[in-house]
Amino acid sequence: MLRIARARTVEDYAAIERLQKAVWKFEDREIIPRNELITIQRNGGLVLGAWDGPKMAGFVFGFLGLEGRRLQHASRMLAVLDEYRNLGLGRRLKMAQRREVLKQRVGLMTWTFDPLQSRNAHFNIAVLGGTAREYLVDLYGPSSSVLNRGLPTDRLLLRWDLRRPRGRRYRLEEARALRTIAVPVDVNRMLERDPAGVLRERMRVRREIRAAFRAGWEITGFASDGKSESRYVLTKT
Repeated sequence: MLRIARARTVEDYAAIERLQKAVWKFEDREIIPRNELITIQRNGGLVLGAWDGPKMAGFVFGFLGLEGRRLQHASRMLAVLDEYRNLGLGRRLKMAQRREVLKQRVGLMTWTFDPLQSRNAHFNIAVLGGTAREYLVDLYGPSSSVLNRGLPTDRLLLRWDLRRPRGRRYRLEEARALRTIAVPVDVNRMLERDPAGVLRERMRVRREIRAAFRAGWEITGFASDGKSESRYVLTKT
């Protein structure tokens, strides 16, 4: 039985350090250390772990921030060990995070994600109901993560309205009749066999999404068959 709760002990935070390295294969310099996590938890932020007995299976954490003058929760990381994928644990962690943030009377949560990662896009937009209208070019600079090596760390800024989520899932036949931007279905597998092709996709998607945002479009949906086709769905703001 998986249990989700706030991290409380030094060992809890040490487990989150280890989990970051296990999931992303980060070098030590990119791991968020326990002293920072503890400080976040003690000062209005939120660090949640998911335990399978004594073993930490996943975590999520973020902190309070501002969007203009509006208070928001800036969600920084979510990770789940490979053996616990496809069990709905990521969604459980995000919903637990949502409940705690709403207790603070904060209605907006934001985070960034790689626009080429279709599974993340599906989760963030089609499952949770987030939207995006800002594209950030090479936000973090060079990364040691196996998912980013050799690529600019471009990111979409995901906005999740915790009270009135607007993003939605589309069927592909619906999406094809609307304004869409195609992305690889499995960029991680593509990266293994064709890194140059992934870089070309990065540049194409960057160009197309930024042009759409400048023209007043917003990402409000996602469609994918999980096999051959994935598309962002855009609507006019």
